[in-house]
Amino acid sequence: MIQESEFFDAHMSRIEADPALFERAEAKLSGAATAEPLIAESLRAPQDIRYHAEGPFVRDHLRLILMSLYAIAEGKLRLLDIEELARLKEYAGEIETLEELLREHVSWFEAFALVHDSAKWNTLVFKSPEGSRGAELGFNAPLSYEPDVDLQTRAELRERYLELYRGFEAQHPNESAREVQSLFYLTYEIDVKYPHHDRILHTPVYSQLLERFARAHELTDIHTAMLEDVVTQHLAFKRFNEMRTSDMSPFFHLARVRGYDLDAFMAFLKGALFLDFVCGSKRLSDHGYWHEVEMLANALRAEHEVDPARRAQREHLREQSEQRRRLRVFQQVGLDGLSLMELLGMEPGPEFGRTLREVQGAIVGERPMPVFGKKVNEEISRRAGEYYQKVFEKGE
Repeated sequence: MIQESEFFDAHMSRIEADPALFERAEAKLSGAATAEPLIAESLRAPQDIRYHAEGPFVRDHLRLILMSLYAIAEGKLRLLDIEELARLKEYAGEIETLEELLREHVSWFEAFALVHDSAKWNTLVFKSPEGSRGAELGFNAPLSYEPDVDLQTRAELRERYLELYRGFEAQHPNESAREVQSLFYLTYEIDVKYPHHDRILHTPVYSQLLERFARAHELTDIHTAMLEDVVTQHLAFKRFNEMRTSDMSPFFHLARVRGYDLDAFMAFLKGALFLDFVCGSKRLSDHGYWHEVEMLANALRAEHEVDPARRAQREHLREQSEQRRRLRVFQQVGLDGLSLMELLGMEPGPEFGRTLREVQGAIVGERPMPVFGKKVNEEISRRAGEYYQKVFEKGE
C-alpha cells in the first residue's frame, strides 16, 4: 500500500504528542544534565519566541530535536511521506539517503543535539525596546553584545529573567507553555540573543565537553572531527532561508581543507540542518506556528548547483546499489532468473529475458503482472509477499 504524503507540520504535531518519544528524549537530556553541568546550564537558557516558538527554554528545542531523531530511527517519520519533500522528486534519492544516515548514526546526532547550543547560557544577553516593560526592568543592552563585559551583572540578569518568567508562568496556570511564552513576550518585549555562542565552542572548556560526548557516544576520530566542524558552523544554516549556490560553497571548501569524504560530510551537515532548523525550531507568524521545511529543500538545491556532475554520479551509484539489493532479495524469495525459469518451465533466451523483466518489474510496481495461469500466479504472488516483507523489514 502506498503511503499518502502529509504536510510536515502535521507530522510534527504527532511527534510532539507522542509520549514515548517525549520520555526517551527527556531521559537523554536528564542524563546529560546530570553528567555535565554545562549542559544543565544550557537547558535553562530562555528562547526568543520569534525564532524558537517550540518552547520557552533551550530544553524545549533540544527535546524536539531528539524526539524528531527518534521518530525517524523508530520508523514513525519517513521523510518521503512529508508532502513538501515528496514534491522534490528529483532529490528523492538524496532524501532517502539522508533518512538512512539519521537512522544509522543516532549517536552522532544525539551528540550534536546536546553540544551545539551548550554555550547559549554563558553567552545569553537581553535587549528590550525603549519604553517597554522589559527595558524598565533592566533587560536592555548597554552591556549585552560583548560576551566578556560585566560577567557578574549578566549572570544576575539571567537569574532575574528566570525568576520573572516563573512568576509570570505562575500567574497563568490555565495557559499552555506555548501560550505563556507568547504572552510573556508580548508583555515584556524582551529579545533574547546568544552572541558568538558558536565561536565559544572552540574554547577549551567547550571543546573538552564535545570530546567527552564524542567518547560517550563512541564516535570515531573522523566523526568527532566532523561533529566539531558541524557544531561550530551550525549558525551558517540560516543561509538556507533562500537558495543561493554561494551559501553552500564554503561547506565544500571546508570539507576539502579538512580532507573529509565530501559526500559523508555533506550528509551529516544536512542531517544537522534538518534536525536543528527544520524539526527543532518552530516559527511563529500571523498565521500560527510552522516549521521551515523549505530550508532543507534549499540546501539540496544549492548542493546540486555547486557541483551538478557529482550529484549525477551519486545518483548512478545509488541506482546500482538499489539494483544489487533488489537482486539479493529476489534470490532469497525465489524471484530471480533461475528460480522463475524453473517455476515457469522456460528455457534461457530472449523470450525468458522479457518475461523476467515483466515479472520483476511488476513486483516493484513498474508494470502489470503477466498472466500465466492460476497456480503459477498464486505462487508468484506468495513469493512477492515474502519479497515485500523482507524489504519493509529493512526499511526500503
